[in-house]
Amino acid sequence: MATSKRFGAVAALLAMVTGFTACLKTENNTTPSRPVAAFVVINGISSAAKLDFYDNSTKIKDSVSTGFAGYNYQAYGGTHIFDLKRFATSTTVVSTNAATYDSLTYYTLVAFGDSTSPVFYPIKDDFSSASTGKLNIRVWNLSSNIGPVDVYLNTTKVDSNVTFSMARPITTFKALTTVSNANSITVKKAGTETIVATNNGSTTSLSTGGVYTIFLTGDVNTTSGSLAPYVGYIKNYY
Repeated sequence: MATSKRFGAVAALLAMVTGFTACLKTENNTTPSRPVAAFVVINGISSAAKLDFYDNSTKIKDSVSTGFAGYNYQAYGGTHIFDLKRFATSTTVVSTNAATYDSLTYYTLVAFGDSTSPVFYPIKDDFSSASTGKLNIRVWNLSSNIGPVDVYLNTTKVDSNVTFSMARPITTFKALTTVSNANSITVKKAGTETIVATNNGSTTSLSTGGVYTIFLTGDVNTTSGSLAPYVGYIKNYY
């Protein structure tokens, strides 16, 4: 979940090295790096199958499980088609539409839905309502059968009645006024005290100035394994 805060995002992105697409440079090669677009990836598809992540037919990351979030991937701007394929095969599970991605811009690629008919959306991250002096979040319910949920950071409710939809998730983040730092995320069935999922691991940490996507995955009828209800988060580029 490593990422960078952005005071001057253009300068930060210009300094990035594209993980799998940039040329290695020698001390005598002073050609400036080409600007890149930056991506985080979330797999919320309700399936126990592991998937491989592709960019324009090139494998970028293998063995991506449900609930995976991370892999801060950078690529040159231009036209891209992103695919999720069954692990170690050429079988495509879901693809984004071909689209043009701008250099020096941040995106989240999110896949979700039933394993028989998933969707894969590129989200151009909208930081217009985020504040560097506050903790900023957006919440995505990617589970098709858990139902509406309330979301808590520590013990404070920060979002209510978050529902599942196959439509493109919200792009914007909101700045919180009630919580500045958090070490636990709890999801409850909306309007109740019934806990659906909790994330309070030793590395769970959301802090002032950070911009986070919190997401819920899983099957309400599953109690263990990769399909059990799970709340995760990722710190977005900002």
